Amino acid sequence: MRQISYEDQLRALKFSFSPRLSSPVHVCTLCFHAPCDGSQNMASESQTQEEDLYSPSESSTLFRNGPQLVLRRPVYSERSFAEAFPPLSTSKKTDGLCSKMGGSLKGVNCTLHSLKTLIFQLFPILQWLPKYRKSLMMEDIVAGVTVGILRIPHGIAHADLATLSPVYGLYTNIFPQLIYTVFGTSRHISLGTMAVISIMVGNAVENAYQGLYGGDALLSPPEDEASERARIAATLTLMVGLIQLLMGLLRFGILTNYLPEPLVRGFTTGAACQVFCSQFNHLFGIDLDRRIGPFSLVKMYTQFFSSLSSVNTTTMLISILFLSVLISVKEVQDFIGDRFKWPLPVEMLVIILGTLFSHLFKFSRKGVRTVGNIPSGFLRPHIPSLAHAYTLLPDAFTLSVVSYALCISLANIFAKKHKYELRANQELLAFGITHSLSSMMYCYPSTSSLSRTLLRDISGGKTMVAGFVSTILVLFVVLLIGRYLSSLPTCCLAAIIVVAVRGMFRQVTDIKKLRRYSGIDMLIWVVTFLPTVLLGLDYGLAIGVAFSLFTVILRSQRPECHTLGQFKDTGLYGNIKAFADARLIPGIQIMRIQSPLYFANASYLKQRLSLPEKTEIHRRADQLHCSNGNDGQLYIQLSNHNKLPVDDHQHVDPVCVKGQSTDDRSDDHPLHTLILDMSAVNFVDTVGLNTLETISQEHLAAGVKVHLAECRQNVQEMMSASGLVKSISSEQIFMSLHDAVLHSQGNSR
Repeated sequence: MRQISYEDQLRALKFSFSPRLSSPVHVCTLCFHAPCDGSQNMASESQTQEEDLYSPSESSTLFRNGPQLVLRRPVYSERSFAEAFPPLSTSKKTDGLCSKMGGSLKGVNCTLHSLKTLIFQLFPILQWLPKYRKSLMMEDIVAGVTVGILRIPHGIAHADLATLSPVYGLYTNIFPQLIYTVFGTSRHISLGTMAVISIMVGNAVENAYQGLYGGDALLSPPEDEASERARIAATLTLMVGLIQLLMGLLRFGILTNYLPEPLVRGFTTGAACQVFCSQFNHLFGIDLDRRIGPFSLVKMYTQFFSSLSSVNTTTMLISILFLSVLISVKEVQDFIGDRFKWPLPVEMLVIILGTLFSHLFKFSRKGVRTVGNIPSGFLRPHIPSLAHAYTLLPDAFTLSVVSYALCISLANIFAKKHKYELRANQELLAFGITHSLSSMMYCYPSTSSLSRTLLRDISGGKTMVAGFVSTILVLFVVLLIGRYLSSLPTCCLAAIIVVAVRGMFRQVTDIKKLRRYSGIDMLIWVVTFLPTVLLGLDYGLAIGVAFSLFTVILRSQRPECHTLGQFKDTGLYGNIKAFADARLIPGIQIMRIQSPLYFANASYLKQRLSLPEKTEIHRRADQLHCSNGNDGQLYIQLSNHNKLPVDDHQHVDPVCVKGQSTDDRSDDHPLHTLILDMSAVNFVDTVGLNTLETISQEHLAAGVKVHLAECRQNVQEMMSASGLVKSISSEQIFMSLHDAVLHSQGNSR
């Protein structure tokens, strides 16, 4: 094989410096296996020239990997690139409070067209209702009737979790869905009562009621406790709505990003345990105190086991009977779900049979508790009082975030499935308006139910008309049928609730799945679940959020910092521990920082990027030369006859590996440049900039230059505005990693 000249190497994808140019260039060759149009001539000419330079075997080896590119340009630093391609002058962006509030009104002028656009944005029903196709009406009516049948038992059963009378659960399954139809953008979510939100409301109402009227409170208990609890729940709903409206105006919907899926699933599983245990008194017919706060479940179980002797046998048998019916039907439906589209409304069947049997066999005379009177019609609308709002504020904030997070997650799933646009900020405004207005009708906080939303989808519901139709059935019950349900046993409702949360218990299998690929996500699930069960819903959610944020800080506190090597004859670089073909460049050390550079990890990165201290073996080795053993191992030659093996990951000076140095401090190739790949550094703070300056000064004192590559614009602006990094100018910040390497190689010659 003949010797290839320097000019030939340039054309054969070698990266070097042209003696005819004042700056280094990157030269490659472009050829296509299947060119089209005029590219055939270019490719053939290129191949002809290459065949003149190489033997057939060399040419086939060179071009066997498909299309290649030819590029000839100067090496660009940030300064030279800005001189060659001046950037557009842009005003500095502000993310203050005023800009956030004005963001939703951006570009709105006082014109008729802009006013019409604003109205259509706030009232999405004006967009989709005029375009509604009559061909969808039958599907929406069928889906609405199907979901409406499920709304009735859900409303009655979930109201008990909220410590309210059944009629308030029915109200909550009517008005929020009607209001959301006007302001919402999701076509599939079914807004109303939900077990997890209901028990959170129950805890908040119980806590506020006991604070106002229980124990050493100054106020005497009201004559109508049920009505007072309803007023407290309405106040809570209004506060949730106002908080969500404020979050929508400030565009704070991103708060739900701090509720990752493992946290939400661990929280809902823990809440399901709370829901399940709260139904023991109804399932067994015994008196159990409603407890809230830390270790309430432990206290409840203690009281439950001590009260087993007073179990009502009739209530327990009815519970077992209806639990068996519900579980059997649900399991069969899950098994044949793909072949049978229409689910059996078994919950409504249980309510009808329970009411009928209770009336015929006089269950109330045998000590079986019933729901009691359900008043017909609606209460007069009122504006909830905020006199005692301070006692509800923490619960209101928690409910506003959790209810929105559950809704928006379901809405996103079905929006992606059916390929339509979902405006997240409009959803937050819609939920705020829905809660604010529905509080006037004695509704308690609502959210989207997974079971009803899935049922609405598989039943063929296409638009919000299905949600409107589903509320008509509940309205019919409130106006005409409610009074006939007074003999319904509460154990039937408890059975419906327990079976409804069985799907949440299945989420325990998440632990096994998460363990396979993310131990940290598994810890988030467990750390959220356990406090939710033991300490309560509010503590569980707070601890889960705090721990999930802590894991983010922990992962960025000791970030990966890789040493990069070059792939031969390319401008590409990779981790030398991950790629055997990634070779270190003599005299140049390339480090990639894999996280933001800020106060939490600044000390760690400084330690990783600092020059190692000289040890005794280093000082002895500095006076000797480096040799390579026949077996390819690393050696430091201490004498003519003795060789000391060295680990290839140690920082030992000088070291030679097949003609290259591992840390590039040998007599042959002393380290002269440190290049930091900043492509993964999305932000820095003042501590990080001070650390960067310290690293640069330390290397400069040792005769080593420091260059940055692929530095993001916001990071450069921070460096320029702060003035903390004085030893690294814009001429030392390069557009690409390869530009920095070529510049360093040129200056070392």
